[in-house]
Amino acid sequence: MFKILSSLSITLACLSIASADLVAIYYDTANLPIAFAAGDIKAALEKRKHRVETYPLADLPKAKDEKKIILSVATDKAVVSALETQGGKTLPTLGEQSYALRTTSDASLSYWAIGADANGAMYAGLQMAENINFQGITEKYDVEESPAILKRGIKLNLPLDKESTTYGTSKISPVNHAIHQVWDMTFWTTWFDEMARNRYNVISIWNNHPFTSMIKLADYPDVAIQDVTNFDGKKLTLSIDEKIEFWRKVMTYAKSRGFEFYLVNWNIWTDGATGKYGITDDKKKAATSEPTIAYMRKCMSTLLETYPDLAGFGITQGEHLSDNEEDNSAFLGKTFGAGIADYAKLHPERKFTLIHRWHLADFTTIKKNFAELMALPNVKFEMSFKYSLAHMYSARLPERMDDKQIVPLRENKLRSWLTVRNDDFYYHNWGEPDFARAYINGMINKGDWFVGFYMGSDGYCPTRTFFSKNPATQGLLEVQRQWYMFKLWGRLSYNPATADTVFQNHMALRHPELPSGKLFEAWTKASSGLPKVGDLITGTLGRDNQWWPEACQSQDDFLTIRDFADAKSSSGSTLASIADTASGKIKRKKTAYALADEIEADALAALSFLTPMKAEENTELDATLGNLKAMSYLTIYYSYKIRGATQWKEKENEKAKASMERAYCWWMKYANLMDRMYTGMGMARSLALPNWHTHDSLVLKEYTDLGGVGTPKCDD
Repeated sequence: MFKILSSLSITLACLSIASADLVAIYYDTANLPIAFAAGDIKAALEKRKHRVETYPLADLPKAKDEKKIILSVATDKAVVSALETQGGKTLPTLGEQSYALRTTSDASLSYWAIGADANGAMYAGLQMAENINFQGITEKYDVEESPAILKRGIKLNLPLDKESTTYGTSKISPVNHAIHQVWDMTFWTTWFDEMARNRYNVISIWNNHPFTSMIKLADYPDVAIQDVTNFDGKKLTLSIDEKIEFWRKVMTYAKSRGFEFYLVNWNIWTDGATGKYGITDDKKKAATSEPTIAYMRKCMSTLLETYPDLAGFGITQGEHLSDNEEDNSAFLGKTFGAGIADYAKLHPERKFTLIHRWHLADFTTIKKNFAELMALPNVKFEMSFKYSLAHMYSARLPERMDDKQIVPLRENKLRSWLTVRNDDFYYHNWGEPDFARAYINGMINKGDWFVGFYMGSDGYCPTRTFFSKNPATQGLLEVQRQWYMFKLWGRLSYNPATADTVFQNHMALRHPELPSGKLFEAWTKASSGLPKVGDLITGTLGRDNQWWPEACQSQDDFLTIRDFADAKSSSGSTLASIADTASGKIKRKKTAYALADEIEADALAALSFLTPMKAEENTELDATLGNLKAMSYLTIYYSYKIRGATQWKEKENEKAKASMERAYCWWMKYANLMDRMYTGMGMARSLALPNWHTHDSLVLKEYTDLGGVGTPKCDD
């Protein structure tokens, strides 16, 4: 890994500098990723009052005596020669997606942003644009940067129609809202622009049966879903031909921003085709149903024929398959495996990836049923594993993979993705760089079998914000509203050594009215406690239907101190569980009491930073400060709940009652603030949350069940 730009401090003085100097930008206008970065550079320069002219890269030899920026790939020998002729340091060998920045002044002041490939050059240009936004066009550069993780992805569970939905969801708020967003090209262009700037380069869209909304089959003429229908009855008029054209445009645009595009499904669902031509998704019949197998095989080969920019497809051995593992694996091989093989043999020039999830699967049967596909030179066969189960915000270094997965990978020279599940934060804009760095470095250290990751939720469909009461954030793309959370994971997975000052500078640009250093500290402290709460209990409450921290609930009920008291710490945790703390079996681990003190102290520190910070109502800054206060309040609530659960386990009921009295007060501060900022919503994997006061009486009951009387008196 190369040196990271770490001296990007920003000051108000720098922000006030303006210049009318002309700056010329030279780049290959036909190279779309580079052209995108050039557009960001132009916008950054114009924001600082520069006059900007753009020229084709071929005009560089005719450049005048002017300040200029050159974007190029390192394979352009003429550009590299010009760089060296003008006194620029020789470029090292740049690996995939890597780049170098150089400054020369022999002929005229010139800035060179050169990448190993189109993606590397795009990242070089985006870095130049960021530098200009931070401190103008004043610095001299002699740096390189390369990706620590080559595949940095997002997982989006998305419905395509009420008849073509995503797993485990129907009629709930996020799904109903998402259906029409998915068919909005503006959503996708904005999404890919934002996420390319954050250095992501993989998107995976997860849907039970995407085929009926994305392809048409001559042998099955009436399975394609015409139009797009929402659960609330709203309809978009779109023929299947228009739908195909739409998704071709989406995939082409993704490619122009450096993204690989994947689809992933669960099995067996046949939405839109069920009951036609003998096709079934009946759990007892589907895995051995010849009509269903023939249909699914044709779906897979036709998908590849229809979408030349589709990079890969992911499959799941479950959730809706039979109880016979042999039949299930054979079904996947006869459908997806055979369908890809059908296409790949006819198109040896096309590279394609099949991702087989480890979920409910055994590699012995996988290898047998996918032997033909694994032998094809133009097909990559890769695996995928749920790294932190459903909660990435728990242990920094999860220890869930073992020899059952790792040995087959190494013996068969295969590689595996890590599915990084965020079923923790749907509302909050979390941000703690050190946690993200440790987690990312843990993935990198997995070794030669590690491909990359895709990060996202199963219990939420993040499209545009629909639950905000603040007009400044309502309607934003979720990747814009939770901008810091997505920026942290994207930038740090490209380079974990990215300095905290980079994120502080982004805060300064976004909220110049506040001291960015203090805002950064408040954000870090407010975010640090909630993953530690998850770390304490997700050894037992590790699935998304068992624990949603933002509302302290499961799919069945509000989680009480009894639930906490019986929960084990997560895999890889350095924390003693509540039960072990109560019994004194802590070994060398941190006790639950020490953890409670630690997270409370950090949350109180965050609030001390936030107290003097003010924001105009209904602004983005108002939403930001409210979010940080809410995370702090929730953390302190959990600190008292952890104490109360431990004391209850120790049979210290009076102490537990006192703790739950304080917990109630912090909960009410949290619920009042969240209710001011957000509506509730129907949940996919958790109890419905009509509003943020839904659980108030249950929080109070924890206190009264321990002998508390009435309602605690709380400070404002």
